[in-house]
Order: sequence, then C-alpha cells, then structure tokens
Amino acid sequence: MIRKTCKLDTDFQRSITFQRNIEVWIGGELDTVGKVEKFTEDSVKIDGSYYLRGNCKFWIV
Repeated sequence: MIRKTCKLDTDFQRSITFQRNIEVWIGGELDTVGKVEKFTEDSVKIDGSYYLRGNCKFWIV
C-alpha cells in the first residue's frame, strides 16, 4: 500500500475530492482511518471526530 503524507490544505482537499481514506496517528499509534469531512487551519474532521493538525500525523491511504 502506498501512503502519502497529508500536511497541506491541498492534500486534505484532494482527499475529499477523490474520497480517499486518511490514517490518523497520535503519539506514534494509529487512532483511526476514515474520510475527511472538513478541515480548518487547526483541525481536521474525520468521520465525525475532530483532530488537531498540530498533534497528529495524517497519511493518505
């Protein structure tokens, strides 16, 4: 499986446009995998839950 880091607004927008799943990693552990519903400068909403962009790592899968 090819994974691409998801950091920029354009990355998050692309994941919405193409309905790609995103992995959310917190503290080195996988927290969830789902689709981005919306995002701001500070947070990302994935499947109803909010994640702070500064505290998590996001990967397009």
